[in-house]
Amino acid sequence: MIRLRKIRKTQSVTTKEATYAATGQKSIHCSICGAVKDGSSVVIPQLKKKNPITVKAKAQTIKLAKLKKKNQTVKAKKAFTVKKAQGKVTYKVAAYDKKAKKKIKVSSSGKVTVKKGLKKGTYKVKVKVTAAGISTGKTLYKAGSETVTLTIKVK
Repeated sequence: MIRLRKIRKTQSVTTKEATYAATGQKSIHCSICGAVKDGSSVVIPQLKKKNPITVKAKAQTIKLAKLKKKNQTVKAKKAFTVKKAQGKVTYKVAAYDKKAKKKIKVSSSGKVTVKKGLKKGTYKVKVKVTAAGISTGKTLYKAGSETVTLTIKVK
């Protein structure tokens, strides 16, 4: 006995393009009759814009006399200038100066801690600043990041 199968050719059709302001829609259609396959409708995610984050690091000077007594801290706003970030901003050390690895720390909130006992000199720390991305009404922003070099002078 010979069995005959129905052969249907299908194609994916975008019925609504995704934009920065709205999601799109696509579904599977029969290429012969144009009928839409049940349950084939798929949402195309809304497009995302690049995060416009800009970051600058400001050189910090710390007095050796104060550093001999206790750890010194620098607030994120004093050490970094972050503009146009879309979403929560976090900080992470990307690379240390060899001499500074155990003596300089940067928290995820951007607070810089210079530990007691660091000697006179200039130290450089590369910091990756990341903006998580966000939806602002009609626009979605991707996560974005920039790496900057923070210079710390101990005098």
